[in-house]
Amino acid sequence: MSVPFTVRARLSAGYAHATPWGISLDGLLASEVWESRKATARATNAEWSAYDVRTVPEEIDLPLERCDGDGNWHWAATFAYPEGAVPGPHVQMWTGRPDQQALAQLTDNLPAHVDPRKGRFRSWVMPLPMTVAPTLVWRGLGDPAAVGEMLSSVVSVGKKRASGHGLVLDWSIEPDVDADRWEFGHLHPDGTLGRTVPATCLGGRESIVHGGVGRMGMRPPYMHPGMRADVVLPAM
Repeated sequence: MSVPFTVRARLSAGYAHATPWGISLDGLLASEVWESRKATARATNAEWSAYDVRTVPEEIDLPLERCDGDGNWHWAATFAYPEGAVPGPHVQMWTGRPDQQALAQLTDNLPAHVDPRKGRFRSWVMPLPMTVAPTLVWRGLGDPAAVGEMLSSVVSVGKKRASGHGLVLDWSIEPDVDADRWEFGHLHPDGTLGRTVPATCLGGRESIVHGGVGRMGMRPPYMHPGMRADVVLPAM
């Protein structure tokens, strides 16, 4: 049965991200399906087609309802909303430089000194935006039991997970059969736009706060060129 629901992830200390808005719930679910299929292919020595921007991505079925927006549909689920967020901005700086000893094992013509200030092997500094919040909240429309089962195997979210960022302490999911179905598929708990949508989705709802317009993914895989469209961006 498809009902409105709220998902909460209790975090250890916030999470790292690249975009100014949160992680998509449909993206999390699609990535779990993708990883499960890869694991099965490895275990059975089956052929596996890797992600390729030059091919049309396979459509992955999720336990969510679809919202048809002017022929360019999207899943009825929002991006992450930080509940109780500590005011920012919070930015970590990551630094690094190539390992000269490792480079020497890859070539027979390495200079005596690799300049860390210029060239392709220079050192780097990378800013990493952070959101510090105890809880991330998503809203959606679909099968809450199936969504909860898929999320149970997700132990961390966001970028730099191997470094300890985005650790999820526990998940909870709460159905709300009396809630507004459209709102739970599109809006954050504060009433602002909670995901990328075609302009037709907001017809008659011009007062909703959003992040402007742009060209962005409509559904997973969000970074694939074939998924991009002219959309209204989520509030930031």
